[in-house]
Amino acid sequence: MPSQYQPHQRFTETDREKIAGRLRDAFADGRLDQPEFSSRLDQLYAVQTYGELEPLVRDLPPVRTYQTPANVQDVAPAPAPGQFPERQKNKDHHPARALAGGFTGVVMINVVIWFVIGLASGGHWPHFWPVWLLIPWAFFAMGNFRRRG
Repeated sequence: MPSQYQPHQRFTETDREKIAGRLRDAFADGRLDQPEFSSRLDQLYAVQTYGELEPLVRDLPPVRTYQTPANVQDVAPAPAPGQFPERQKNKDHHPARALAGGFTGVVMINVVIWFVIGLASGGHWPHFWPVWLLIPWAFFAMGNFRRRG
């Protein structure tokens, strides 16, 4: 029922269906027995105004129109504008594990290619050209160790 209704106002069929739904829910929950449910449902289809409608649901709990989903009920509120949340540190993080990432794989592939070329040329090893990849990789690795250490 609307919050600002007048007892003498007529209600709509939509309001009647909402109240019928409340009565069905109360019956399903065990709040009303079969004779009480049938009696209230018969009265519902006989009444015309909000004042006559209200006694049918007065003793029933109010309808919950919205329920907060469980996954957001325990979430901390957002920080105030201009404030930033504390950054959580990863306890399992190890600097060597970070170096085993993408660029390390590129360097290792180039070293393997250099090795295969050396074997295929009958032991005439070419200049160790993967060094040009190892130099920036080493600077990057030292910078990460210094920052985390």
